[in-house]
Formats: sequence, structure tokens, C-alpha cells
Amino acid sequence: MKLLVLHGPNLNLLGVREGTSGGRLSDLDAALNERAEELGLELKVVQSNHEGVLLDTLAAEREAVDGILINPAGLFASYPLKEALEAVGLPAIEVLLKPPARESVVGEACVLQVHGTHGGFEPYLQALDTFASGVFTPEPAGPKKSLGRKKDKDEPALKPAPAKSLGRGKDEPAAPTLSLVKSTPAKSLARAAEAGGAAKTLGRKASAQKETKEEARSGKTLGRGSKSLTPAADLLTRAVVRRKISDRLAGRMTPAELAAWARTQWQAVQRGAPAESGHRELLEESLQGLTLSTLPASRLSDEQLVDMLTRLDE
Repeated sequence: MKLLVLHGPNLNLLGVREGTSGGRLSDLDAALNERAEELGLELKVVQSNHEGVLLDTLAAEREAVDGILINPAGLFASYPLKEALEAVGLPAIEVLLKPPARESVVGEACVLQVHGTHGGFEPYLQALDTFASGVFTPEPAGPKKSLGRKKDKDEPALKPAPAKSLGRGKDEPAAPTLSLVKSTPAKSLARAAEAGGAAKTLGRKASAQKETKEEARSGKTLGRGSKSLTPAADLLTRAVVRRKISDRLAGRMTPAELAAWARTQWQAVQRGAPAESGHRELLEESLQGLTLSTLPASRLSDEQLVDMLTRLDE
């Protein structure tokens, strides 16, 4: 996997004012290349103080790389950079060494944002780890396999990590904050997708009959002229996602199994699989969050899963 790393304005002066070694841009690039080598990634690193150079680099490298790691620095409010990332259509992670003064516009075109709090290169390294996890690498099309199967050697493993809240970082203030961007356009990952016990009730009385009716209302008929009211087997609905989350909360599905299922469903939707009418964006957002739920700093707590259930039921 080849990644494009873009450093924005003034990062060439990183650590210069402090006058100490170990915290300069050359040190950051060395740390990035060392971690990339460990993870089997290839990097192309570009730093510029000019917005146009960053835009030209994105356009020139769009066919040569598989993902983008960008620190817009003072250009975090750049609409041209946002539009360029959306036009390129590659999975991108925004990295900032400290939180911006205002909400990042560039981050709206990225799949994730990793913001540091007290300096250090950890946000960059965490972004590399996320790419290397394989979460943005599409699985080859083939016959469906059951959940709980033994993972193939080449299949990326989504390993559970210590729980941390999305975008909060309250327990460990010094740790970088990783957040899923809710407004991420679907096309930002389109190119990546084209390649290749007793149930618990969560604050409401949910019955199988109720969800069956919901699926019937949102379902599509199979074939022209079909009179069947049963939704297509591959139709993704809010009820389907809710059931999977409920299975996870009830202990019938592990976090890794839920993440693997969500990843498969998200990729299918990106390839054009049918989804509940009027709720495609919500479903894509939920699947992205579940896919990333076992990665470092983005594991979803039971409370966050319940909150997701509530949003899916609105």
C-alpha cells in the first residue's frame, strides 16, 4: 500500500523555535518512514508552504497512491483542499499536531481525523497504523463466508484495543484524538471499494414482528412484476444493522465479528448494493463507525452502541 503524506505550511519549521533535536520535520519524516517500513507501507512525503503545490500534488499522485495522510496545518479551513480531496476520491486521514482553533474544513473530506494534544508524532503514527490495519483495503469479491470463520492469512485482522471515546480523549489527555467524520462524502472511499444468549432490550420493547414490518416497508421486490412483499435478501436496512448491534451487546457477536461484518456491508453498498431508501447516508456512516470500532482510540463503548441504535431507530 502506497500513501501520500502531505505536510502543510510552516511544518518545515517544526521544532526549530524550541531549538531541540528530535522534534523537527526531518525527525518526523524519519519516524514515519521507520513505522511505514515496519508496517509494509510505502510513503511519498511532500511539504509545502503553498496551497497550490499541495493541490497539484494531490492531482498528480491520485493514480499512484492508495490513501492520503494530510496535515493541512494553517490551511485547515481551505475549501480548495477539501474539494481536491473529494475529487481525488481516496481514503484520507487528517492529522493535526494540536486541535485547530475552529472546526477543520479539510477534515470534512477525510474519513478520520487524528488530532494531538501535547505535541509529539503519535497522531501521524496512529494514522499509519489505521491504514495498515486493512480497514480501507477492499476484500476481493467471492462467495460469502460465515462469521466466526478462521481468518485467512492475508486477511487483515481487526484487533480489539483499549476502549477510548470517539473524539473525546478524556481518560488520557496526552493521547491523540481520533474521530470519525460524520459528514464524509460517500465518494471519498469509492475508489477503494471498487478495487478488487437471550436478547437484551435497549430502552424499548423491540419485537421480531415489529422489525419484520419495518423491513417489509423499506424492502424492494425481487424482479420485475414480483408480487412478493419480502425484501431482497441483500437489502441493507436500519433494522438489519440494529439487529447486529443488539447481537453484539447481547454477547452473541464479538467486537471483531461485528467490525468484519460492517466492513463487508459497507464495501457492498459502495459497489452499488441496495440500501433502505432515504437512509443510505445514515447506514454508510453507521457502518464506517462499526468498521473502525476495534481500532486503537476508536473502540465503541456499549453506551455509544446504544446511541447508534437510537439514531438508527429515529
